[in-house]
Amino acid sequence: MSTLSHQKARLVNTLPTTLDALDRQLLGALRAHPRASMTSLAKIVGVARGTIYSRLDQLEASGVITGYGPEVDPIAAGFGVLAFCTLEIEQGSHAPTTDALGELTEVLEIHTITGDGDLLLRIVARSNDHLHDVLQRIAGISTVSRTATQLALATPVNRPTTHALIVDEL
Repeated sequence: MSTLSHQKARLVNTLPTTLDALDRQLLGALRAHPRASMTSLAKIVGVARGTIYSRLDQLEASGVITGYGPEVDPIAAGFGVLAFCTLEIEQGSHAPTTDALGELTEVLEIHTITGDGDLLLRIVARSNDHLHDVLQRIAGISTVSRTATQLALATPVNRPTTHALIVDEL
């Protein structure tokens, strides 16, 4: 991620976003019917089509909606190994480290954390050997001082962010 992307992410994360009942309803409708047309969404939510366009534009501009891509099951897509890796990095190397980690396609998430470690990664791999290769590439980043990896054995709960919005099911 470039420095400009880091600045943009920080800006979006600091903007206060208040979702009202209509926003939550619209997000619930999109979750339940991700391929619905604007007309269909308007009928489901019970507002004019222009209101749907306007609200979606606002939700996109504020960074609440970040994309419309399909949700993909990692196991069905061939990634049967899920791991979480905590990294300790050299002081002052956050941006170059996250830039280097962002180049690794198997690294799905990078979180700056408190407590033990500096970064927490969510990684997918096709096999344990593939994970080993990914971890070797991570350890090869010059700013990475130490790693600790845990394998996920099962994922009993895996919810999208929209679940936390307590959206009425439509």
